[in-house]
Amino acid sequence: MDEVAPEADVVTVVAEVRSQLVEVLLRNADHRLEPLFQLAGPEACERFCSTTDRKERISQLVDHFTSRRQACARFVHTASMLCDLPLDLEFRLLSAAGYHADETEDHADPECIIDQPDEHIPQYPGKRLRRDYVGSYSTAVKTTLLQKYERVTRGVAREVRLDRARVSLQHRLSRQRERTPSQTQDSEDRMGDVVTVQSLLSSLSKFPLTVLLGPAGSGKTVLMHCVGQRWARGELPDFHLLFLLEFRQLNLGDEAGEAVLAYMQANPEKVCMIFDGYDEFRSKFTHWKSDASWDPWRTLSVLELFSGLCSGRILPGCSVLVTCRPRNTVDLPESAVEGELLGFDRQQVKEYAEQYFQGKDHKENLVQHLLASRHILTMCYVPALCHLCCVCLDHLFSQGHHSTPLLPATVTQVYQQILTAFLSKVPGGGSAGEATLLVQRYQAELNQVCQLAMEGLDVSRIVFSTKSIPPRLLDFAVKAGLLYQLELTHDDGPSVEEPELRRKLNLKSRWAARSDPKTVFTDTLHQYVCGLAAPACAPFLLQLTGGGAAAKGRVGRRQGAVLKILQSFAGTPHLTGPKLVELCCCTLETQDVSLARAVAGRPRFELRNIHLAPPDMDALAFVVSAAEAPVGLDFAGCSMETECLQALPGCRNISYLTFRSRKYGDAFAEVLTGIIPRLPTLRRLELICGSLTVVGAAKLAKALESCPKITELNLSDNHLKDQGLRKVAEMFPKLKSLHSILLGKNSCSLDGILTLLEKMAPCPNIQAIHTDGQKDFCEIKVLFSQRLELLSTQQDGLNPTGRTVRILNCSFTAKKMKELCQILTGCPGLSAIELHGSTFSLDGLEILMKSLAVCPEVNEVDVRLQEPTQISVLYSPETQRHTPGEATVKKIEKRLRLVSCGLHPRDLTKLCETLKDCTTAALTLLDVSDNALGDQGLQTLVDLLPQLSVIQEINVSENAVTMEGVLVLAAILCTDKRLHKVEVSHGGKKSVVMMFHSSERRQSGEWQEVRNSQQNGIHLCKSFSLTHSDVQPSRINRLCGKLSPCPGQLVLNFSHSSLSDASIEKLLQRLPRMAALQLLELNHVQMSTEGALLLVSSLINCQRVKAVELRSQGEACIKFLQIKAEQVACNLSGNLLRDEGVQCFVEFLPKLRISNSVKLNDNRLTQTGALCLVNSIAVCKRIMAVEVSLGMEMKSLIRFIQDSNSGKALSLRECCFGTAHLQKLADILKNCPRLDRLELCCNTLQNDGVQILQRALSRLPSLQLLGIKNNGLSAQVIEELLKELGCHTNRLEIRIEEPWIKEEAAVQLVSGCLNLNSSIRKIRVYKTTVSITLEKEDTMTTPLTSRDDSMKATSTVSLVESIGLVDCDLQGHHLQFLLTISHNCPMLQELDLSHNSISREGAEFLSSALPRLANLRTLRLGSKQTSEDGVEIITQSMSYCHKMESLSLAHHVINDSGATALKRTLPQLQNLRAIDLSYCSVLTMEGSHDLLQGLGQCASLEDLSLDSIVLDAKGIDLLAAGLQHKASIRRLILNRITTTTDSSDEVGGAMVLLRSLEGFLRMEEIELDKIWMGDHGVQELVRHLRTWQSLRRISLSKNLVSDAGGELLVETLGHCTTLEEIILSGNSLGVLSAAKLGQVLPVLPQLRVLDLSENHFGTEGAMKLSESLGQMKSLQKLKLISIGTQELTGLAASLRHCVCAEEVSLAWNGCDDSVALKLAEVLPQCQKLKCLDLESNKISSTGAEELAKSLRSCPSVEVIRLWRNRVSSEAAERLGAKEPRLNFSST
Repeated sequence: MDEVAPEADVVTVVAEVRSQLVEVLLRNADHRLEPLFQLAGPEACERFCSTTDRKERISQLVDHFTSRRQACARFVHTASMLCDLPLDLEFRLLSAAGYHADETEDHADPECIIDQPDEHIPQYPGKRLRRDYVGSYSTAVKTTLLQKYERVTRGVAREVRLDRARVSLQHRLSRQRERTPSQTQDSEDRMGDVVTVQSLLSSLSKFPLTVLLGPAGSGKTVLMHCVGQRWARGELPDFHLLFLLEFRQLNLGDEAGEAVLAYMQANPEKVCMIFDGYDEFRSKFTHWKSDASWDPWRTLSVLELFSGLCSGRILPGCSVLVTCRPRNTVDLPESAVEGELLGFDRQQVKEYAEQYFQGKDHKENLVQHLLASRHILTMCYVPALCHLCCVCLDHLFSQGHHSTPLLPATVTQVYQQILTAFLSKVPGGGSAGEATLLVQRYQAELNQVCQLAMEGLDVSRIVFSTKSIPPRLLDFAVKAGLLYQLELTHDDGPSVEEPELRRKLNLKSRWAARSDPKTVFTDTLHQYVCGLAAPACAPFLLQLTGGGAAAKGRVGRRQGAVLKILQSFAGTPHLTGPKLVELCCCTLETQDVSLARAVAGRPRFELRNIHLAPPDMDALAFVVSAAEAPVGLDFAGCSMETECLQALPGCRNISYLTFRSRKYGDAFAEVLTGIIPRLPTLRRLELICGSLTVVGAAKLAKALESCPKITELNLSDNHLKDQGLRKVAEMFPKLKSLHSILLGKNSCSLDGILTLLEKMAPCPNIQAIHTDGQKDFCEIKVLFSQRLELLSTQQDGLNPTGRTVRILNCSFTAKKMKELCQILTGCPGLSAIELHGSTFSLDGLEILMKSLAVCPEVNEVDVRLQEPTQISVLYSPETQRHTPGEATVKKIEKRLRLVSCGLHPRDLTKLCETLKDCTTAALTLLDVSDNALGDQGLQTLVDLLPQLSVIQEINVSENAVTMEGVLVLAAILCTDKRLHKVEVSHGGKKSVVMMFHSSERRQSGEWQEVRNSQQNGIHLCKSFSLTHSDVQPSRINRLCGKLSPCPGQLVLNFSHSSLSDASIEKLLQRLPRMAALQLLELNHVQMSTEGALLLVSSLINCQRVKAVELRSQGEACIKFLQIKAEQVACNLSGNLLRDEGVQCFVEFLPKLRISNSVKLNDNRLTQTGALCLVNSIAVCKRIMAVEVSLGMEMKSLIRFIQDSNSGKALSLRECCFGTAHLQKLADILKNCPRLDRLELCCNTLQNDGVQILQRALSRLPSLQLLGIKNNGLSAQVIEELLKELGCHTNRLEIRIEEPWIKEEAAVQLVSGCLNLNSSIRKIRVYKTTVSITLEKEDTMTTPLTSRDDSMKATSTVSLVESIGLVDCDLQGHHLQFLLTISHNCPMLQELDLSHNSISREGAEFLSSALPRLANLRTLRLGSKQTSEDGVEIITQSMSYCHKMESLSLAHHVINDSGATALKRTLPQLQNLRAIDLSYCSVLTMEGSHDLLQGLGQCASLEDLSLDSIVLDAKGIDLLAAGLQHKASIRRLILNRITTTTDSSDEVGGAMVLLRSLEGFLRMEEIELDKIWMGDHGVQELVRHLRTWQSLRRISLSKNLVSDAGGELLVETLGHCTTLEEIILSGNSLGVLSAAKLGQVLPVLPQLRVLDLSENHFGTEGAMKLSESLGQMKSLQKLKLISIGTQELTGLAASLRHCVCAEEVSLAWNGCDDSVALKLAEVLPQCQKLKCLDLESNKISSTGAEELAKSLRSCPSVEVIRLWRNRVSSEAAERLGAKEPRLNFSST
């Protein structure tokens, strides 16, 4: 160890540590201190003894020796030998005092030295001068390190310099090896600075553990030896001891030293431990247990020593430096600081090459050749590869190759050349000209070396003992450079030479491609295996394997296997960044372009938070360049040097680049500016979360001018500031292809935003500028329009349109507001301005209003100053399309909202003056709600009405208006012709809204009706609503007086108000004098029972009252409208009438003028009340039907007769009648001679009650339908009921549903019923419902004698004609009953066994029964599950059914034998008219051919169904041939016929089938869904359509029909005037088709069903369709699902004309509340509508509320579907409870 500097004087040091030294000596015993006192002399010793305090005495002793240097040095040496001093204090004192007391400059004091000889000082044998041992050990370590450095750097061309080796350091306290998706990718603490190794060494003491990462060959080991050499030369003074330990040697042994260890314990901060090659360590770091302690004298393993040092449990405070490859650090402590070695740059490569080739004849050519190839230069960035490339290049030039490209393209091929170079150096190996034969010559030796390498790989070892290698092989490998020797130091001291295999050259081990787990020695094995798979390596491998045909085949197979494996990885969609880079490197090694194209098939490469070296980028460039489609590169958080960017121009197909890291600043941008102009396919560039300033932005903007195709630019989250924004904005006019620029989070101010806005006027292609002032303007977005730019270049003077400005959350001063208004005034084509969340003074608001008021383009201003502030300005589209040369300008509708602005009446004067300035436009909406206007302000607005000629709505809500103001509105409602609705709530304190009819046409189809009404002299309906108010009698009197002169029709609404009895009485007194009143709504009005009775009495007292409704939930109204007699109704639902009230009402019923219906729902009725209602059907002749349900719905309805000839109906649900009740019901039924329909559902009838009903029903000759559902009837009861009704003289249909009617029970029930009642004509079981039709013959069939002699002579024959057992879970064995049926039912004409599982057993039963069913005409056997030979078995007996007309074998599996049997049998059925083979599965194509040939011979077919069958090309031809000339066809189903070939053949097959349809003049129904006919098929089809004059139904869904093809098709359909159904869903029909439909649909008077779903009509097309709906009077079903527009208001309005519509679907169109409101208005006019589907739209609770209200007037509507709309679950639950017909679920 070096001597201490002379400045460290011992006296000075003792003075500095005086207090510490006194404390240490104080802890030692007196006998140890006695010699120290004697050193001071007798006099001083006597003076010390006079001091009684021991600490003071020791202090005087120390002070005594601080006067002379020599005496002080002797004192220090004596104290170190006698006393226990801390090692750090002892080391410092001895370092200052020197090793010997006489080696000082001062002379000894005789008094202090001569009188005290050395022998007086006690000697301690165990106490030695530890400084000597540390110094000698240090010297030995230095000598060793210098020797190692000389050996390691032997052959290195240039000096290793620590100040030029760069490291990318990661500054973080904790390390997370695996990042989670939720973590941000631009975290700055993951990317540190680039420092030199020398700087890194100076900061080692700051961190307990430093890990230096680097790939193989990056120079880690050489640098560590260089560090040791620098320390040995004294250039690292911070460390007194430095240990360089190589894991390759630590795997073999360890050492210890007592003295050195003691020093290291005392001075850990002076110790540096370097562990080189942790990736080569056999073991891995393990954490010490928390309770484990370190015993310095216990022998440790290498693993324990390493783990203890790294975790700080051994020598805490020492510096530990570990080198390792990047992937092997997962197990190291998280506190480690990582730095990645960066390798060479271009300049260093050049310097190394120049140094290597120093003295060579072709030095300049060699260096230039090395630098000329970008790929080779990229490899040279790895120092080891740089050296090998120099060696390789030197070897090739030595052979005379001076002009052609010499170096190979891959690392693997470089190693091949290196092997040749090494072999050429073997003495006697041959001349340079024989280099190609060297591998073959030394084949045996190379195989042995490779075998040695493989053995080492098995045990993870690359160091071998000389004893394990044959001497001849060792001599060859050392001479060839494949092995080199190293020194290993053992405990006993001597050094031995051990050979190390250069593992990069073990070629055969790489070629073996074994499946062993990846180790440090094989972590790059796969890359070299991939490199050997390149075609250029095949000759080398043949030489290595000895050549020959067998070897050539083996090499080819293995190369193909490698490429196949890589191809499988290429298709993996989700590879991490490291895996993706690794795959690219492997692909580069193969040099296979097709493989590269497969890897590049992904749309983007996400390389995030990894280090990228130039070789990685070179591999990436090779892959991306092979891509067939543009590819995006995302480098978020990646660490890369600027040299990496040089590889990007080689990527010919880059579509976008993303760079995200704080490391990317101006320097990075400067290099990037030279790259992006060379990327012709680049469309998007993102440089975000970086450190870009105005300097870099200016350079980047300049470079982007050379990128005319760039469309997207993102520079967010940098440091551009206002100046940077200005630089970027200057390039806007020069980039014609820009779509968007993002500039958020750039430390800019409002001035920078105004700078961007200034660019809108001179740049017409700027479409929008959006900013958000929160969080450092987190959003700054500039959008561009390419279409507008194109138009502006083609037509002079054309302004851009639809431009928007959004400046959110900013603070505007008056000055800034003025600047903003000036900029916006000069900006043409604006459509919207938003200033939400911004703050400004009242002066700023005044400036904004003045600027906008005089602007003719503005059509809407919305200002809300209440937090959160909302300010928006909308411009009219008309002015956006206006050109400067136009002579006239259309008037624009203007809307003004000043909400929550604190306006007072005096402010209205200024407002009115502002409104007068609107000369070129007209105000249609004025909203001044939530201000402080009061009655005075309201009167001011009323006075302004004459000037507002086209006003449509004025909102004065929440302005403290009183009832006096309300009376003013009532008076103006009667006098102002345009005012049609006034809505007031809470007496004027809340809502005050006036609605007007506009004098301008607003929407097609709406104002036209208003104008026609005025021309015809019909006054428009007016409405006055005073809700949620306390209406006193005096106010009622005054209000009605104001409204009495109202012309036309009036609706008065007091809903949710409070009316006393006096108020109601006053109101009823006024009713006769209010001639215009048509409806009085009193929903949820607080009134007494007496008040409700007063309302009911109006039915008698007021002649104009036509209906009184008192509904559930407090809803009530009185109707005055002059309606038809059949519409007069009464609604008393939701009251508490109970049984007594209902009985009283029924008695009162004949006196009421009700001719439609009476609703008594939810009135707490019991069975007595229900029977009272039932009795009304017998006592009141005008009652047509009574429906009673005592279940959850509590429904009670009485309908009145509209037709005197119609019968009566009775429905009783969930009444739970007892025997007494049933007896009374039976008595009532006896008095209903016209009852023809009776339904009993869920009543749980007992046996006694059933018998009572049976007797009553048998005496009802008029009964035609008896429905009994879920009443708990057994089979025996049903049979008894059937027996009792057997004497019924008329036709009677009985429907009984019970859950047990299925399987065997269903069969037994059918058999039992047929045996009991011979009047059964039809009996059918569907699921769990049995339907029986009884019909009495005029002449009863007499008993017939059975043909079978074994049967009884009394056996009778049933007259049943139809038997069905459908979808009732029958199995094959259940069909045994058919044997009996075939004997007893000879008249059977129809047998339906569909949707059951007919197994082979069932087929056999059916086959046995068919021969006896000679009259069978229809057989339906559509099966859920069947055997393959079932059809064959059935077909064998089918030939006996000569009268067979219809056959269904749908869903059957048909084997070849079955197909052959059908081919033989079908032609024999001469009467066969219909056959259904849909969804049949024919096992082979040959079988399908036989089946089609059999169909072709059925000459009389009229109905053919072949839905979803699979055919080949021959099968298509056979089907087409069979269809030709079949003029009898009326119905043809050929949906989804698929072929076994590709899609092009499918299209061809469709054309073949369409050509075969010629001559079908009787066609009535055709379905050709999903056969992919396209427009060519349409052209073929329309040739036949013109001849199908009887066509009733056509379905062509999902056929790839374009808009033009649809137009042709629709035009042709106009010739088929008998059409009833048109289904064209799932095509590409558009505006042209819609326009043609608008012309054709009105000429189809019988059209009932129209399905145009899933087409692309758009808004214009929807308007065309709506125009045609007005004339479709017969339309029942309309489906317009997902037709490409949400603007369906006009179409909804036209539904009022579809008077027969029953089902309408507008689902999946994104319709908002405007459509819902229009539908709510129209629904009451759709009297037959049952279902309205509005699923998956944008309807909110507001729209749903209006629909619920409209349902009150829509008794026919059963459901409105509102699933997937914008209605909250709470609102849906509330609305569903209020109106159950609103369905918010998916079912």
